[in-house]
Formats: sequence, structure tokens, C-alpha cells
Amino acid sequence: MNILLVSYLQPNAPSGVRMHYLQLGDLLRRRGHRVDLITTGSLRGWRQKLAAALRHILLRMGPSAHAMAVEVENFLRIQWSIDPSQPYDLVHAHDVGSGAAASRALGGRVPVVVTGHFNEHPGEELVLQHGLRGPAARRVLGWYNYLLRRTHYFLSVSNYVRRRVVPWLAPHALHTRVYHGIDLAGFARALPDEGLRQLARGRHVLLNVGYLEPRKNQRFLLAVAQELLAYRQDFVVALVGQGPDEVALREQVAATGLQDVALLLGQRAAVAPLLHASTLYVHTATRESFGLVLLEAMACGVPALALAVGGIPEVLAAEPAALLPVDATPAQVARRLHLLLDSPTARAQLQKRQAAYAATHFAESHMAEATLVFYQEALRHFRAVGQMAEPTAAPTRRFSFVEETPSSAL
Repeated sequence: MNILLVSYLQPNAPSGVRMHYLQLGDLLRRRGHRVDLITTGSLRGWRQKLAAALRHILLRMGPSAHAMAVEVENFLRIQWSIDPSQPYDLVHAHDVGSGAAASRALGGRVPVVVTGHFNEHPGEELVLQHGLRGPAARRVLGWYNYLLRRTHYFLSVSNYVRRRVVPWLAPHALHTRVYHGIDLAGFARALPDEGLRQLARGRHVLLNVGYLEPRKNQRFLLAVAQELLAYRQDFVVALVGQGPDEVALREQVAATGLQDVALLLGQRAAVAPLLHASTLYVHTATRESFGLVLLEAMACGVPALALAVGGIPEVLAAEPAALLPVDATPAQVARRLHLLLDSPTARAQLQKRQAAYAATHFAESHMAEATLVFYQEALRHFRAVGQMAEPTAAPTRRFSFVEETPSSAL
């Protein structure tokens, strides 16, 4: 099979989405399929300059146009990077916009499978990210509603995402859930990061990996660390990643006297060695479609805890006690961590249950096989009926965070 993978995220982006499509491409190639990859970084020459120029023109419309300016540029970068003469059998897009761009580039002659890595609705995430309201929010949501209504083959990374997104898809769209998978044995073989061990100086390491932003909620984890100091001092909190919250996090560390406890390690290419040097993995994201790093922690033999949001309860289903209440206070989480740090037996039992669950649900071979099964289903359906007629009506559903947004606009 000739497969085209497309994504708005470039191969060097600090994201689980990037890790997913690179891993999937490698797995498909190992099974004898031809796989090409196109991202927004693939475009070269005068078209690249034209796409950038169009973005700058749109930006002149004001800050509220920023999200759509970036969207237009990304869409054109994908569309113009694809060679329509290539004999692709199927496109697998890792965001809705890149899937639509690929379909347009190829004249709609092959099925486009879209994987939903987003948490609720792709337009909603942009609205929240850019703080959009009113007409600006409606433009973004309307654009993504348009794209979702033309998505006929949808893979969700969790049942949670599937339930949330299916009402927005094309009528009679084919959809299923395929969990992420990783090389469990490869992660298990990694050696501990000696640099982190030296920084910890024999103390327990509570690790957190993710883009430093409000959604990942690292500020909450630092507040937990402050509360945990009332119980014990034999720990450090290590934050891995970069992002817009880094300055605020450093200010919080200084203001709360956590300089000897909080380690901001920056972006790291390999997470497994850091996990092997850690005692617990603590995930504090407030919005999460899946939580790929939780699998990595399980594979590395590190007990994982997380706020019970989005698709995370599916990932940590082996041990509900590992789920932290969404409304938990820093003091409550600190108490839970203290009890675990105090009990090697409890940590070992949690780790054992989580590792066994990961082995039966999240192996990369399971992900590849289930994805290929859906590819074949999409191909059979597409060859039988062709591209389905475009719907004329959108679901009527409000987003409560958009001020004065009529349901007809959504």
C-alpha cells in the first residue's frame, strides 16, 4: 500500500502527535508499505514564500485574525507540498486541516483517514489557545466544523475523543478507536539518566513531561511540591519541556522557595532515561486526549498518577487509585504522593498492575495492526461508494466559553 502521512506538526515539534506519526510510519514501512511524510516544513521555493506572505497579509487584520492566518498558511503548505502524480492509495492525516489539504491536493481520489489527537474539538483548542471571543471565535469554530463535516474516516486515540467528536463528523462516517502504542521493550531497556540522579542527590524524583503551558498545569504541580515539603524533604520535582509558561514557572519557584526542590530540565530528546531515574511520574494536565507519556512511564517501570481528565482514565484503568480527582487541591495531592513515597510496597504493586495493563493494551504492534485494519475498511468503503455527499447542516451545539455564539454558527 502507498500511504501518505500528513501533519501540521513538523518532525522536530515537541509533541506526542509528532512521536505518533513518526512511529507509525516506521511500523508501516517495516510491514512492507511505502510511506511518505508531508508536514508544514516540507514546502520549498516560491510557494513557501507565497504562503508566508499570505499569512502576513491576514495578520494585518489584527490580533483576532492570528489563528486563521496560521491555519491558512499551514493548509497551503500541506496542499502545495503534495505531488498529485504520486500513486497514493490512502492519506492518513494527524489533524483535520492537513487531511482536508491533502484531499484537495489529490483531487479527492483517495480516502483520507484522520486521527483525532485533539481533546474536544480542534477549533475549540485554537479558541482557548488564542483567547478568542465573538466573531473571531466563530470564524475558527466555523472553519473546523466545515472540515469535520467532510471527514469520512476517523480514528480516535481514546473512547473519550470518539464520543466527543463523532457528532461533528460527516453523516455515516466510519470511525473507531485505536489506542497509542509504544515499543514497551525498548523503553524498558533504557538506562537511567545519571545527570538527573546527580541533581537529585539521592532524593525521590517526581517527574513531569510536557509542553510548559497552562493546559499542562505544571504550576499546580509546583504548588503540590510546596505542600509536600510539610511532610518530607527527600524529593525533587523535575519538569521536562519548554513553552510559554517557563518564565512564570521560574518566578513561582523563586517566590515559593522551591529552588532546591524544583528542577526545570528543558527539552529532552529522550524521555526514557529520565523516567528510569525517577520514583513517580505525576501528570497534571487539565485537558488530555490520551497521555502518551503515561505509557512510557509504565514501560519504564515507574508508577504513574494523573488527573482524571479526558482519555486518561482509559490509560490508567488498571488502577483507579492512580487517578487524581479533577478538583483535588495541592494539599490533597501532596498527601497522596507522601503516602506512596512512604511505601515501596504500594509503589511496586501499582507499577506491576500498570505494566501488565500496558502490555495487553498498548503495544505498538497492536496499534499498527488495528490501524491497518481500519485502512482496509476505509479503502473498501471508498471504492464501493466514493466520497460521500457533503452534508448541508451542522450539528447544533454550543461551546460555553464562546461569548454570544449562536448555535447556528457552530
